[in-house]
Amino acid sequence: MFWILVVGIILIGFLFILAEVLFVPGGVLGAIGGIVLLYGIYLPYSVGETTGGHITLAATLVLLTISLFMAIRSQTWKKIQLDKVIDSNVKNKDAETLLVGDQGLATSRLNPMGTARFDSNYVEVTTFDNFTDEGKQVEIIKIEKNKIIVKQIN
Repeated sequence: MFWILVVGIILIGFLFILAEVLFVPGGVLGAIGGIVLLYGIYLPYSVGETTGGHITLAATLVLLTISLFMAIRSQTWKKIQLDKVIDSNVKNKDAETLLVGDQGLATSRLNPMGTARFDSNYVEVTTFDNFTDEGKQVEIIKIEKNKIIVKQIN
């Protein structure tokens, strides 16, 4: 029963270190995992099991070495990394009818981006100035690929 406890404590330490590497970087979980591993190694020594402590220490070091070797291999990370590329774009059909000089109304605060209405078309715009409040008149000063730049009309 004692050795099940020791193995469980060491596995919990490994899980904390694994969680540190994969999910929550920052050092806290890794430090907790290291402390738990050290406690799992210390536990057999504390009850007088010197031979069992040496075996636990050696097994833990072997597992850490194998884990480090597996982590350094590039194929390990390629299996779990996200490598999808999004190469599509959204075509704004409402923006195709707009021209430089068209005037409209800001329907949200442009900070510096927001929504404006030109006739019955609602489009996302970027303000030339820093901020434009909702309900202010705006005018299109530039249309790039998918970006409409406006300025506030006083």
